[in-house]
Amino acid sequence: MSCIFCKIIEHKAPAKIFYEDANIIVFADIYPRAKIHLLVTPKFHCSRIMDLPDNLTLKVFETVRKITKELKLHDNFKLVLHNGALAGQIVEHLHFHYLSNQPNVNVKYKTVIT
Repeated sequence: MSCIFCKIIEHKAPAKIFYEDANIIVFADIYPRAKIHLLVTPKFHCSRIMDLPDNLTLKVFETVRKITKELKLHDNFKLVLHNGALAGQIVEHLHFHYLSNQPNVNVKYKTVIT
């Protein structure tokens, strides 16, 4: 498979990984549009929100809550989804952009793959 996110999931492509469990991975966007710009994506390859199984939909949002608590961004972040090329989706693997410009937040990555 040539999906760059699948390669990151397999630890076969460079990434700064913030969080990872059996179902979800969160890593830094390589072209950040905010001080904090993380990508939250299921490890299950799917392109669109309608293709994501219900149990993984819940896991995505549980993970967003974990990120928010860890970074203490309770009222200073936005979550963006580009669903399809017409909506601006570039990588054909479902992902949410977690963005914040909160100053003085130190994002500590658990794993850095080079």
